This record gives sequence, structure tokens and C-alpha cells, in this order.
Amino acid sequence: MSTSMLKIIAILLMLIDHMGAALFPETTIMRMIGRLSFPIFAYLIAVGYSKTNSFPKYLRRLLIFAVVSQIPFSLAFTEQVRIYSLSDFFRFFVGGPNPHLNIFFTLAIGLLAIRVWDKGELRFGRIMAVLALGITAIAFHTDYGIYGVAMMLAFYIFRDNKIKTVISQTSVYILFDALQPLVYVLKSPGVSIELAWFNQALSLLSLIFIFMYNGKKGKDLKYFFYAFYPVHLLVIGLIKILW
Repeated sequence: MSTSMLKIIAILLMLIDHMGAALFPETTIMRMIGRLSFPIFAYLIAVGYSKTNSFPKYLRRLLIFAVVSQIPFSLAFTEQVRIYSLSDFFRFFVGGPNPHLNIFFTLAIGLLAIRVWDKGELRFGRIMAVLALGITAIAFHTDYGIYGVAMMLAFYIFRDNKIKTVISQTSVYILFDALQPLVYVLKSPGVSIELAWFNQALSLLSLIFIFMYNGKKGKDLKYFFYAFYPVHLLVIGLIKILW
């Protein structure tokens, strides 16, 4: 399975997930299916770092699309959109009263964490720097937060060993997502803790697709995949407003 095929699978899973979250919040199966999307993107960041010819350009591209995607992201996932002043626009931009930045910010932070781990000289210094980046993801409320950053780093460190990848990804899930079900239950009355745990645990099934990766690039559709994120969120946001 090529890089482009993995990306196609990931964006289709993401589309199902986002439609479920924004338009059909009661349809649990869509969110369950969507759990497989982000780990594939996280893995592709690790692969992308290993193959990129220019780390600065790669990072800059992620940050540009992070900024471009934030308004569509907020439009799709903010419950009420009322902008009467500059401060209202800022609150809307960051995702409403509870700030939430889109996944491109998380991918950028994860890419930085991989870079620090790869180029750092002192092990303790690398660990502290990566931890600081994870805390940054938490502080700025990026999608998946420190969980996403740790996932990307684990994919990079153990990219050549499938058994260690399974162990590390399972460990990352347990360590950095342990409280997520409780938060989900508090926000979604009627959903059991067992179901919430099960939903996120499904993300580990993404390893089935990831282990089918053959190292080939496939079709050169790089900017299509970047552009798909803000465009599909914009469409979902407009549907949500007009619904």
C-alpha cells in the first residue's frame, strides 16, 4: 500500500468521523469508524519526516494549512457562531468559549518533537524538550493534544519494528488517553464509560492499514490531501449552518 493510498483511506475515515461529530452526533458508528483516521496521519508524519528533503519547508507547510484551516474547523465544530466584534471573531477563530485548535497544529508540534528527538544530543534534554512540546499541545488545546504528539513520536522511534510499534502505540493510548472516556461521558450523558473506552481503542486497528505500507509514494496528490482538510470542514460547517 503506497503513501497516497494510505492518505486516501485516512481522509475517507476522517470525513466519516467529522460528519458524525458535526452533523450526526447521535450516530456513534461514524465516530467509531473515524477513530482509525488520526493514527494513519500520525504515521504519515513520521514517514514524511524520514523522507523529506527540507524539514523547514515541511514544517512551514503544516503551519500554513493550520492557520488556513482554523476558521473552517471552528465553523464546523463551534455550536454557535455570532460575531459582533474583533474579540468575538478571535473567540470563534480559536474554537469558541472552549479553545480548540485543528489537527494541523498538532501535526506541526509532533513533527517538531520528532525533529528534536532525532537531532538532540543529550537523552535527558530530548525527553524534556519533547515533554515541553506535548505540554504546548495541551496548553493550546490542539486536537488530540499530547496524545497525538506522543503517537507520532512513537511511530517514528519504532517505525522499523512492528511488534514494538504495537506495544508502543498501545502504551501511548493507555498513558495519554486514560481520562478521555470519563470526559466524553461527562459531555455526552447516556454513553457508558465502557463504550467510550471501546471507541478510542478502535484506533489501534489502524495498524492493520499501516502495516500494509510498502514504502512507495504512489500518485503525487500532495496538495490535494492538504487542501481537502479545510475544504471539507468548510462544507460541513456551511451544511451545519443551513441545516
